[in-house]
Amino acid sequence: MSSDEEILVGELKVVYDFVTRAKFRKAFGALQKILQKKTPELAEAPRAPTEDKDSLEELLLFVVSKYADQLELEEKFQQVFEVIEQGLELFPEHPELLNETGVRLQRYGRSLEASICFERVLLQEPKYLKAYQNLQNTKCELVERWHFRMLNDEVRNAAYRAAIQNQIKAGHGEVLDIGTGTGLLSLYALNCDGIRKVAACDGSEIMVQIARDVFGANGLSDKICLFQSFSQDLKIGDKFSLIVTETLDSGAFGEGILETLIHAKKSLLLPEGQIIPSQVILHVSGYRSRALTASNILINEAFSSDFNLPSNCLISREGIKGYDAEDVSRIKANDDFDFVTDTVCTMTVDFNDLECLERCQEGLEECKFELTCSEDGILDGFVVWFDLMLDDENKISTDPTANTCWNQAIFKLNQRLPVTKDQRLPLAMSCKDGSLAITHNLNSMDNQICIDEHVLEFLNDSEYYTKLTTDTEPLDDLEKVLDLSLFPYAGLKLLKEGKTSMLFCLDRAEDLIEFLANQNDIPMSAIMLLSSLPEAFLLNDYTLDLIILQPVDVFGQINSEHFCQYQSLFPKLKPIGSIVPSQVELHGSIIHSDWIVKCCRVENPELHQFHIDRYLSTLETENHLDLGPFTYGNLSEPTKLAEVYFDGKLHEATMELTLNEPTNPKHIHAILYYYQIEFLPQKDFLSTQRVQSFAKRSAFIIPKDAFQRPVAAEGAEGSEEDDQNQPKVDKVNMNIVQNHGVIKCNLLGCQ
Repeated sequence: MSSDEEILVGELKVVYDFVTRAKFRKAFGALQKILQKKTPELAEAPRAPTEDKDSLEELLLFVVSKYADQLELEEKFQQVFEVIEQGLELFPEHPELLNETGVRLQRYGRSLEASICFERVLLQEPKYLKAYQNLQNTKCELVERWHFRMLNDEVRNAAYRAAIQNQIKAGHGEVLDIGTGTGLLSLYALNCDGIRKVAACDGSEIMVQIARDVFGANGLSDKICLFQSFSQDLKIGDKFSLIVTETLDSGAFGEGILETLIHAKKSLLLPEGQIIPSQVILHVSGYRSRALTASNILINEAFSSDFNLPSNCLISREGIKGYDAEDVSRIKANDDFDFVTDTVCTMTVDFNDLECLERCQEGLEECKFELTCSEDGILDGFVVWFDLMLDDENKISTDPTANTCWNQAIFKLNQRLPVTKDQRLPLAMSCKDGSLAITHNLNSMDNQICIDEHVLEFLNDSEYYTKLTTDTEPLDDLEKVLDLSLFPYAGLKLLKEGKTSMLFCLDRAEDLIEFLANQNDIPMSAIMLLSSLPEAFLLNDYTLDLIILQPVDVFGQINSEHFCQYQSLFPKLKPIGSIVPSQVELHGSIIHSDWIVKCCRVENPELHQFHIDRYLSTLETENHLDLGPFTYGNLSEPTKLAEVYFDGKLHEATMELTLNEPTNPKHIHAILYYYQIEFLPQKDFLSTQRVQSFAKRSAFIIPKDAFQRPVAAEGAEGSEEDDQNQPKVDKVNMNIVQNHGVIKCNLLGCQ
């Protein structure tokens, strides 16, 4: 070894010493000096491992990540990005560093910048699926998926267009569009005879950018004033004769429309001015639904019985905060939603009446009413929807029996309440501070433990619970068990039955774990709570008799952390130990579904004419997660698509799916996928394609242009007749890629 090499090895030892002592600022400085030398010896120098990393690039990534974590704890956020930028200067376009930058930007709410980082990674390495997954999640944050459903709702759009035309025709030609989004309502106004001026505002940076591009593409940039601002913060001297807005959520008031319009009436609207919408009328009914209840309270009787739990002892932490937004029509399509009372029209709020707005905002308007039960049975909660009166002639309804882009507001009880036919239920509705509320005395008064709703969904999957506990029941003489499930009920059951003496598990539901231990005489000294998975790596090798992983999350993705860390956990297992699950397979089918397509991209022809689809296309997602019940048709038989590998490496497979019958490619919309899980060898598989599965199905969306034929002129669109005459196909070829614990399906072609 030359003297220069000896110096380099000595310098690296200094870095590792700093790392060992968690002195990451000093480790980063020392590593910078080494890398900035760029000596020829650097490439040949011995490289000691750190956290299973065996290269200087990976060492730098580890040090930068840990140093950035320390800076975050000290709230030195600007320095975090300075450190990462310095790392990128040493290794430009390093995918891990770029991905790390994007993750932190996303964490700080800077989603647009984060998406750029992820796109830069994928330009270099299209199969770097960590960045792919992060990009999909970021796009959903930038433009929520309901936005596509809303834009594709032709009934909603036509009603707004007609109402705007009516008001401008009546002389209200100065228009302010509050919460403009893509600018669609402003475009309607700008295309009316009699329009004198239009202004629009939105608080979202990305939506204002899209609206600006849309106005430019329509040659209207000089005819509209566009502001990136909430309307309450607008600093303009003008007032308007017409305000249009759709800043409503499923519970009408949740996006702050009351506060927005109170300010607008006082500061932005002329005395004789009008507001679209003009009023909202709310309706409420009682319902029964197991699917909605499963994310709110414990209803798995097998689990309750095994652990001696009293009724109504668990409730979702999220369920006690207010209401959820759900698409009731989809749940009804799965025969899991019934109305169990009559429907009552409750509150009416006049958006053109300042006194009414202020009384509602201050909580002075309370509507008392009664619901009458239509049959003997169970009441799980209340569903609220509304009629939105745009003007005297046009309205939009969010009625769950109507074909609408809207969800409904769901108020859940903290128990499944038995009711009798003709029983009258007294309730009251209010909207103080813009928060819709229903008050009643129908909730249980029992003490309840609040836990995460996803943990509750996991506990209420009775088939998964029974299969996992039954398959592991024959195992005995298990001295130590590591259970990394969403909730470690299998490990706790083994403890209770005396089949193991020590359980290691995550502390995400610590209160419930302690409660179950007390209820079942399990000593807490036999339970070691871990704050994170890496703590399990501190266990000695050959320590564990059983490791239980969480293979799939509630959204329908494989658990990338567990799969990537599998190889690191394996040495902790005794030679005759077991890991659950032993095998996971990806299954799926080609489907046709107008609903899923409208959730993911712009399909409305009118929006193509306005060029809105062009500027929203970059924010379309390819992977639709967390799919509950929805309407679709299978174009191929469900089949195994790929083996899911227990590592973070790159795996690829190609396969050909035969369609049930020759199909127009235009109707091939997505690959619906789910999982088959084998807990232990030679045991039956359990599918996540079940009505009560805690893990939802997901779908890879096939791009709109995947089967598009060349057109005669650039930008030209094929006619509907061309689409109908397009040759039908009966086979689809696809490529399935797994990397970093993430799976992606790519369409290769058809024949």
